[in-house]
Amino acid sequence: MGFLQSWTASVCTHLLWFLTVTNPSTTLTSTLGQGELLECLRTKNITTVSPGSPGFSQDSLNFNRRLPYTPAAIVFPESAQQVSTAILCAAGAGIHVAARSGGHNYGAFSLGGKNGSLVVDLANMNKTAVHADGTASFQTGNRLGDVALTLFNKGGRAMAHGTCPHVGSGGHAGCGGFGFASRMWGLLIDQVEAAEVVLANGSIVQASAFTNSDLFWAIRGASPSFGIVTEYTTRTHAAPSENTIFTYTYLALPSMATKIFLEFQNFSASSAPPELGLQVSVRPYWQRGVVNMNITGVYYGRISQFHEVFRPLLSSISSMGINPYYEDITTYAWVPSLIQLSEVGTLDTSSPILKNSHDTFFAKSLMVYDDSLLNEKAIQSFFDYVGLLGDHPQVSWFVLVDLFGGNGSAIRAMANTATAYSQRKGLYNFQMYASSPNHEPPFPAEGLPFVNEMFGSITRNMPSNWSFGAFACYTDPTLEPQQWQSRYYGENLPKLITLRSLYDNKTLFNYPQAIPNSRLNSEINSDMYSFIPTVQRFLNV
Repeated sequence: MGFLQSWTASVCTHLLWFLTVTNPSTTLTSTLGQGELLECLRTKNITTVSPGSPGFSQDSLNFNRRLPYTPAAIVFPESAQQVSTAILCAAGAGIHVAARSGGHNYGAFSLGGKNGSLVVDLANMNKTAVHADGTASFQTGNRLGDVALTLFNKGGRAMAHGTCPHVGSGGHAGCGGFGFASRMWGLLIDQVEAAEVVLANGSIVQASAFTNSDLFWAIRGASPSFGIVTEYTTRTHAAPSENTIFTYTYLALPSMATKIFLEFQNFSASSAPPELGLQVSVRPYWQRGVVNMNITGVYYGRISQFHEVFRPLLSSISSMGINPYYEDITTYAWVPSLIQLSEVGTLDTSSPILKNSHDTFFAKSLMVYDDSLLNEKAIQSFFDYVGLLGDHPQVSWFVLVDLFGGNGSAIRAMANTATAYSQRKGLYNFQMYASSPNHEPPFPAEGLPFVNEMFGSITRNMPSNWSFGAFACYTDPTLEPQQWQSRYYGENLPKLITLRSLYDNKTLFNYPQAIPNSRLNSEINSDMYSFIPTVQRFLNV
């Protein structure tokens, strides 16, 4: 055999090994396929909806209609044991598995983020219990509104979580779970004391600080890569009796909006107490060149206390001759405050206003760290851009900037390596969001570059070595592997990769932004796959 033939054979052999070992789609135990999956599920008596059956078209719709995918099947288990059975059926048929709690993942990862996954829909697993010691247990088929009402109705308890009542509790907790009360009580994952998890091998295990502690660490921020969490046990808190919700609306030129934001940034970093949930929102205004900006949020206390806490920020803004166009400050009891913050007028997740809620959109996240604050040039560039957008004819848009950190924040109080969630030094997070004008498909071609340019208006004007992150709950499926791995998980990625290899070494729970199985796989996912087509062309294989 000549040198070239020998080298070619060697490369072919190593290339086949390389693809088999590292490509997630080829690492399952079997490739029998969809027919074998459906037959297995039929014999196990699990409620299954398959392509072509009544209800499949509706059940397979994602919240984000920009990303339609077709599952191999959808199952609706009623117990952890049925979840285990469904997982084993999928593993035996060589089918990947995705869990769906509420189905609101921005990248449609609850449908697998691609065609052909088994979707384990947890809607029928919706039990909730409040215990005498103040903890609560809830299955992950519950929506946040269900959990909030049950906690309050059974002892006046509360928990920090997001404001959208129809979002699934499992998915929300799986990536972190932020809400206005998080600076006071922590992220949803920070309140978790134990979890029931179904692993890729079908085993049903408990995870806590004392049992399967590595798994417990991993699921608090990256749970979809490690198993299906079927139940959480969490700490709860006495619901505050007085909750002051506030809104200050400014209509300002971009230069003045920049000054307002700089004051918000300074106040957030140095003076905002943990009882303050704070957000800046920017929305379209009919007059181009004018920024429609709201400073809004909730103070968990009395109006008199709120005025004392918030006066420094308002005074610094008014001293520049900038006064709000509109303001409202109102105190609510706990459940009415949740309804007010939800912006949908109800916490009833069976309400018609929520039942078929959906959108067609693209979003990006940008987490600003407390040791890498935005400079004035970047802020000015951002407001110059959004000020010129106005009421865009092709895209419906908004930007939300949520305060995460600052002095006394419970999120910031934990070490960055305490859980898989790795954005503990995040001071505030931008969510940049654009929908089709009627919220229905198709998504306009202008949509992605529109949001990307909004993002770039900030990043281009910061130093080249500027460090920033992203909030994994606002999934951006367009990120390259090296981008999302760094921005979501940072220094926690190596440990996550090691644990992924232990708990799901055949990548059963596979979706576009799943934690890789090894350091090698991490590198391959980011740039080494680009080598393969070149080798294939050279070898003509």
